[in-house]
Amino acid sequence: MPFQKHICYPQSNSQKNRVAPEGGATPRACVTSTSASGPLPFFQFRPRLENMNWRRLDTIDVDKVVGTMDILTLQENIMNITFCKLEGEKCPYCQAEVDPLLLKLIRLAQLTIEYLVQSQEFLTSQLSMVEDRLRLSLSGFEQNKQLLAKQAEDIRLLKQECRRRKKMLSAQQLMMGQVQAGHYQCGFCDKAFMSQASLQSHLHRRHAAVDSCSGKKAMARNDKLQEEVTMLKEQLQVTRTQLESVQHTHRVRPSTDYERQKINEEDFQKLVVSWEEEEKQTLVNEMEKVKDMLRKEFEELTLKNSSLEYQLLEIQKSNVQSEVNMGREKLP
Repeated sequence: MPFQKHICYPQSNSQKNRVAPEGGATPRACVTSTSASGPLPFFQFRPRLENMNWRRLDTIDVDKVVGTMDILTLQENIMNITFCKLEGEKCPYCQAEVDPLLLKLIRLAQLTIEYLVQSQEFLTSQLSMVEDRLRLSLSGFEQNKQLLAKQAEDIRLLKQECRRRKKMLSAQQLMMGQVQAGHYQCGFCDKAFMSQASLQSHLHRRHAAVDSCSGKKAMARNDKLQEEVTMLKEQLQVTRTQLESVQHTHRVRPSTDYERQKINEEDFQKLVVSWEEEEKQTLVNEMEKVKDMLRKEFEELTLKNSSLEYQLLEIQKSNVQSEVNMGREKLP
């Protein structure tokens, strides 16, 4: 009961006038929200028909459940708490009904718990389905892995078989080539001989008429070949004549080029000689100019030297005269 320690909480007049929801009324809801796993199934709230087990509820220590995280106790009492009917509960002392607001709160809590339980069951079923699909995918992956390994082994064996068959074919072709190279086949029948002499004797014995016909045909072929050889010789002679004419043309052309080159070289030599003469004349003129300039400078230096010598003599004479005068003055 929602009363503790035998204390009664009577309802006020305003609270008595409130109308409680009809007992047994069961609201319905169709959940249409979608999730990653698809739409939720049809959901309907169950009616509350069970009576509350107050003695069992009284034995539960809520603080202990919170402290020890006793989920097992919650699981054991969740169905009784969620689907119990509290509309008819009354106080054993005053026979007063439960407060409508408190009753509404409890009913909302019950509906919330029921919805969460339904969601938990739905998620559990979805999780089991996902696990089943994952298990199937893993088994398929293992099967595909084994199949790939088997196919890889088959491919390896086929490659080995192909290499072996290639070697066999190469050996057979080599043997067939050696056999064909070691015998002489008759051109008129299927017989083969080990030497050319045996083949010739066979032709004379068995295919004499054919051999005579073939001889005539061979002569005709030889005549035709002779004519072709003659034609080729004539063409060769014409080609040789053309080549000789081309060579003569090329031979004449180099001589002309040589003459032109020789003339050009002579002209160049003449130009070089004239340039050398001009340079010599220019050099001679420059040397004459330098000589004249040096001569003038030498004459100027000679004049300066003579003037300096004359001045020096004058200075010496004046010095001698001054010494003589000084000597005369010293005499008594």
